[in-house]
Amino acid sequence: MTVEFAPFADATVGRISGDIDVLAAPSFALALAHLTDGGSLSRVIVDMTAVDFVGTSGLSILSEFAESARRQHITWALAGNRAVLRPIEAIGLSATIPTCSTVHDAFDRVEKIAHS
Repeated sequence: MTVEFAPFADATVGRISGDIDVLAAPSFALALAHLTDGGSLSRVIVDMTAVDFVGTSGLSILSEFAESARRQHITWALAGNRAVLRPIEAIGLSATIPTCSTVHDAFDRVEKIAHS
């Protein structure tokens, strides 16, 4: 798993690629925490369009991140491919994780949420 961070004018983007299995889970959790630590931006995009596999440990971390973001009033969205979105939908996490299929759509969703 690799992680890159890219600050934009009104959001921070975390680009994650590779497999998120039990071995990568601690690094994944740290990456998500880094997206919200001490930043002045309250908008986050989690770009998982280059993730090949998400195991149950990764899904659990995403669920915890969603709850943490809600408590911190962070507006966020996750962009993912089928390997990411399908398990999120299958176990019912799509009710708490705002998902999109492209980063562009995630930016639009964050913007819409922020202005509602």
